Amino acid sequence: MSSLKNNVLTDENKISKKIADLLVNGSIVIGFIGVIIVFAIKNSSFLSIDNISDILMRVSITAPAAFGVMLALIVKGIDLTPGTTMGLVGLTITGGITAGLSFGVSLVLSLLVGALVGICTALLISKANLNPFIATIAILFIGNSIEKGVTQGGLPIYIYPSPKPLNAIYRGTILGIPNPIIILIIITLVLYVFLDKSEYGRKMYACGESIKASRASGIPVRFYFGMAYFLAAICACVGGIILCSQIRSGQPLVGHSYMWDAIGAAYLSTIMSRRNFRPNVFGTLFGTLVMATVANGFTLMGIPFYWKEFAKGLIILVILMVSVMKKRYERRKTF
Repeated sequence: MSSLKNNVLTDENKISKKIADLLVNGSIVIGFIGVIIVFAIKNSSFLSIDNISDILMRVSITAPAAFGVMLALIVKGIDLTPGTTMGLVGLTITGGITAGLSFGVSLVLSLLVGALVGICTALLISKANLNPFIATIAILFIGNSIEKGVTQGGLPIYIYPSPKPLNAIYRGTILGIPNPIIILIIITLVLYVFLDKSEYGRKMYACGESIKASRASGIPVRFYFGMAYFLAAICACVGGIILCSQIRSGQPLVGHSYMWDAIGAAYLSTIMSRRNFRPNVFGTLFGTLVMATVANGFTLMGIPFYWKEFAKGLIILVILMVSVMKKRYERRKTF
């Protein structure tokens, strides 16, 4: 009888642990499903095909910037420049077109501008050994000033008629699938293969987990830190190009409306990870979906734009609280 009781207690403990694991590890997913249910009840058009498409199109702009922040988090840093990079890219494309350059040349110039931002950030952090927060916020201020300066204080650069190749980036389709979604799928898969399947990605994760151990293993830590920030800028370039195609103009500081969503999504990926709070591609993609869904749902409900910021701030606070709870839970499991 005593052995039977012990077996029953053991089974109950296993079940309770599984339930606890599900609630802690799946808390964000459970909460997201709850949000979807509320929005669907409040507005019947929320789950319509057109509205879901609108959410995914917003994700296609935010996700590349969020991937950039994720790369910085992998090396235990932070990147505050994605909004600035997106804005500079859009202004370079539209400025080049209005100056008489072809779309192709303007696109190449915008990529060079984005790469320059990445190189500057990488050098400041990996070579000058500056704190990532200080370095990226300095680049942010400099970039913001340049955006305002080239537009005479913040006047948008409109292009009319907009070149067909530029329009096609956001409004074109391949086999009925919008081009931004295809671009998003490609960049997601490329980053996943790079980070999870390649030697470079594994070494980048190793640098973030332990600088001393990585150096002892012969890994050039500074190189991988610099690579993370350079690739982050390239990712933000992709988001900036899609955004420019959407609004068909270059608008100073327009990228900043996506920056905080990107940061929140990247941090959310650490909670979604089952491997010691590692930033990851699919968790980041899910995070951008959460941010985009909340913004969309609030719009359909007619809630003023300033309350959207309140909701995003609340989401970030919840993310941090869940992260703390999850760390405490993991410690208890260990001991």
